[in-house]
Amino acid sequence: MLLVARRCGGRGLGYRLMEEALGAADCATVFLYATAAGLPLYQKLGFRIVDEIAKHTGVFTPASAPAPGIRIGDTGDLPELVRLDRQAFGADRTMLLRRLLPMADRVVIADEGYALAWRNLGTVQVGPLVANSTSTATALLDAALPEENSTTRVDVCARAGADLSGWLTERGLTAQPPSPLMVYGECLPGNRAMLLAPFTQALG
Repeated sequence: MLLVARRCGGRGLGYRLMEEALGAADCATVFLYATAAGLPLYQKLGFRIVDEIAKHTGVFTPASAPAPGIRIGDTGDLPELVRLDRQAFGADRTMLLRRLLPMADRVVIADEGYALAWRNLGTVQVGPLVANSTSTATALLDAALPEENSTTRVDVCARAGADLSGWLTERGLTAQPPSPLMVYGECLPGNRAMLLAPFTQALG
């Protein structure tokens, strides 16, 4: 997250902070989800838009019966989650997943996908959601989300998740205006078609 106090705006602090962060990245590929306020700064620094992320919120209506082939996971499933996660992200995110798992209210796993559901300020959020197809993703969401009338949030990648977005709308969620996914450096690694809903707590 990049935050500058409103009273300190217009002094170039955001630009200097980003320059420092990019220098610390040491030529690694860097990506972020841009707000409307931050977009001009990131473009000036050389970031380019490669996708969009649309936040979907509302009260989710689950299926009447769970789909077969989905199971509840726990911290003992970390190696399997790392395997699936690496396919989508193209990187070993073991350290991040090890920290996310204890936060999750529910971990659900399929043969070719997984999802984490966790609570954030009264909202049940799903992410990451990694799946090899929309049907796998919808089955994971049905299993991951609670049955009670809770406010739900799923942030969907536009390119990979167009069908998923429509399904979420049918289940009671409303899509918000998308935020750009921006990259600095080389293209993002991994199979982006499998990454349907990233972990995007900072989208607001």
